[in-house]
Amino acid sequence: MTLNEILHIRNVRCFLIFRSSYFARFYYPVFTLLYLDYGLTLSQFAMLNVVWAATIVLAEVPSGAFADTLGRKKLVVLSSLVMFIEIAMIAFVPTGNATLVFSVFLVNRVLSGLAMALASGADEALAYDTLKEQGKEELWPRVLQIQLRLSSGIGIFVTLIGAAMYDVEFMTRIFDSLGLVAPESTKDLMRIPVFATLIVALVAMYAAFGMREDTPVLPSSDNKLATIQASLRVTLNAGRWVLSTPYVLFILLYYSLFEHTSRMFLTMDSQYYRAIDIPIIYFGFIGAGVSVLKILFAGQSRRLAESMAPKTFIVTMGIATMATYYWISLGWSLYGVIPALVLIFIIMTMNIFVSYHLNKKTESYNRATVLSFKGLMFNLGYGSIGVLYAYYYKRLSQQYSPEEIEQHIDFIASLSSFFYYFTFLFIATSVFFYINNEKTKIF
Repeated sequence: MTLNEILHIRNVRCFLIFRSSYFARFYYPVFTLLYLDYGLTLSQFAMLNVVWAATIVLAEVPSGAFADTLGRKKLVVLSSLVMFIEIAMIAFVPTGNATLVFSVFLVNRVLSGLAMALASGADEALAYDTLKEQGKEELWPRVLQIQLRLSSGIGIFVTLIGAAMYDVEFMTRIFDSLGLVAPESTKDLMRIPVFATLIVALVAMYAAFGMREDTPVLPSSDNKLATIQASLRVTLNAGRWVLSTPYVLFILLYYSLFEHTSRMFLTMDSQYYRAIDIPIIYFGFIGAGVSVLKILFAGQSRRLAESMAPKTFIVTMGIATMATYYWISLGWSLYGVIPALVLIFIIMTMNIFVSYHLNKKTESYNRATVLSFKGLMFNLGYGSIGVLYAYYYKRLSQQYSPEEIEQHIDFIASLSSFFYYFTFLFIATSVFFYINNEKTKIF
């Protein structure tokens, strides 16, 4: 089936547009720096992301169940609306009062987590079931590959422009050409990438409203209480199924470990790049390089995910990830970018592997709910590592002088924690897997 024919499938097309625009955020290349410029500390930044993860944990699975009962399109549409509101909050918040800023960012993180939970599983289930209804579900890995390449292509533009929007020297030239007062620091520029993202949020809303759901997944009921009860039953049944299906359970456990550890590090990548002496203007080029990497290696990631035996795949990715975190912990100037790129390739491949195997093992009637458990397990891990890192960094930074902190020596020293954290949990999960696999073959 050609690319053009795939794009003519309405829900698949809207899914691709929604996913690509939902994560096309101009402030991502400078995410950590943006928070710090608004007046937050690195520990507050880590804790706000814990709040984000905790919100998703509380809303993820119930939202997936409601998607399977009330309708998946409704949740995707609501997600896009909440996304627009949470971005607008930080676009317009005044920065004179530190308490107000933290409070607004706290609400922002709650709404952001809620928006993520509402869409998680629902958009994917809509697209996958459309393919399945047409007898084309074997195309799903190709759709994921297309989505990866499309998002990466858009990501090249977004990251280059987003980083440039935050570079004082570059923006001074732009301001001068427009006859405006030149910015003195990044604090004068911090809202520009946020406003740009607010415009992209409108595209996500357009795609969400464009999706179609002809029939409810489960029998509908005029009684709202009955519908809620049906949603809870779906949640409990899906939870029991996940726990009683070792194949799915261990895929989710490994996914959560790989994803939440990498996400914690990559959330702080702008601080990492600054710590290894990379100018802000180059953050965009790094982000563009990441997008090019995804485009070039998306096919290879798909082939690895489809062709490698699960045990071989997980062991290979695990060893590669441990080596990558060790390399990152060295804090090499400039060359430290390479392990960050390797980590992104590993996680990209892992995501395709997990989606491929989960969708193969899950029935249509509770697909969104099971996919929500995937998000639930990730965010439980992300919340945990956020709390641990915030506590560890706060204690560690007390051992350094203000001058050393200014040089980011304390931040570089904290990076070894990622290697030890991942290695310990990977070995522990693998031992648990080995014991269970001895009783009943899992893979």
